[in-house]
Amino acid sequence: MDKKTSLIKMNQRNHPLRIGIIGMGGFAGAHHSAIYELEKRNLAKLVCTCDIHPENFKKQIQELNMEKRGVKIFNNYINMLDEFKDILQMVTIPAPIHLHAEMHRECVNRKLPVYLEKPPTLDYFELLQMIETEKKAIKNTNVGFNYIVQDLRQDLKRRIIQGEFGEIKKITFTGLWPRYPSYFKRSQWAGRLIIDNKIVLDSCFGNALSHYIHNILFWCGKKNLFSWDPVKIVHAELYRAHQIQSTDTVFVSASTENVRDIRIILTHACAKKTPDIEKIYCSDAEIVFEGNKSNNGKTFAESTIEWKDGKIERKQQENQNLVISNIQRYIDYLSGKENRPLTKIDDCIPFVMFNDLIYIAAKDIACIPEQYLEYIDAGEGEKFIAIKNIESIAEEFIERKKFPSEQKIPWAHKGGVAKNTDITRLNTVIQSLVEKAQN
Repeated sequence: MDKKTSLIKMNQRNHPLRIGIIGMGGFAGAHHSAIYELEKRNLAKLVCTCDIHPENFKKQIQELNMEKRGVKIFNNYINMLDEFKDILQMVTIPAPIHLHAEMHRECVNRKLPVYLEKPPTLDYFELLQMIETEKKAIKNTNVGFNYIVQDLRQDLKRRIIQGEFGEIKKITFTGLWPRYPSYFKRSQWAGRLIIDNKIVLDSCFGNALSHYIHNILFWCGKKNLFSWDPVKIVHAELYRAHQIQSTDTVFVSASTENVRDIRIILTHACAKKTPDIEKIYCSDAEIVFEGNKSNNGKTFAESTIEWKDGKIERKQQENQNLVISNIQRYIDYLSGKENRPLTKIDDCIPFVMFNDLIYIAAKDIACIPEQYLEYIDAGEGEKFIAIKNIESIAEEFIERKKFPSEQKIPWAHKGGVAKNTDITRLNTVIQSLVEKAQN
């Protein structure tokens, strides 16, 4: 019996899946909590984890009963993989973005299925290398874009594909997510374009709000349920209010193969968070989808469809913990209950290319001068850095497609346009942006 057949047969039995987690800090904490919950349901068993400084996580180790659960802790992920490669049935990688490709490759080379935290990488050419590596995988890797798991979202996508709402004319998204300055100091790679000579491109677009970019491309895909539409043309203006290398404020308009008008504005330089609403304007109806609506301590996915004849259709589905739901869904795939992961690595090509093209299009990341910023006390010694009037500037962009430079905003810097064929200029453009940030 070969290793692949053996793995599949083990997974078809009613035993908890043996899992290792690469990482203990940052978002790895969410993976640890999710696996612990799945362990209580007898669906998973954490057997090992690692961090270069495991001594920094004594509290977490105690709270998650790792010693009692028999979890072996390493300070080197290669040592962990080598010791447990014949025992593990799945590895999750909630590690820094620029380490994903290397860690994914090491797991695939040891015949270990991978649940890879989003984004897989933000370097288009590294993504192509990861896709080549994936050809050797015994099971498809899942990339953890959380919202695709929602049944309500999938049901709506099916209806879109069937043409029930007519042609998609426009999609918009406004994401104002305030972040403390300390957010950009949480790790060495936070807010960076490059680190250790590797492209990172950490930003609101590529990381914190990347789920919603992936969601928008999901709505656009017409081939089948699990399809994402490639971008063709991108117009962008990029700004920074925080003292970082990358961008914290993004204005983008784009077209894909199927949808001609996509408008997105994202920023971490604001005082208040906006609801995460995806708006889909079709020829026969307007759709509002909110994947994370809060009410009475619970969260919901909610869709509202307003037909051109005035009829309104509203549906709601309570969210469970989305990280748990996504990891459980991947376990179902490994055990044969599902025929594919929710998002495979090659499904991420449209998202990663879109992310990279915003830099190529914009050509620069303009710094917003101090006089156009305000500092808002958020308590506990923290202050939000907010762009003055960012809400009205964002609304004008979404409603009238007028970039800040076209609104005659004094701090605005005219961006530009990029086609998908311009992706070959990525490394040159990013190196230029790094040099500008250093001056």
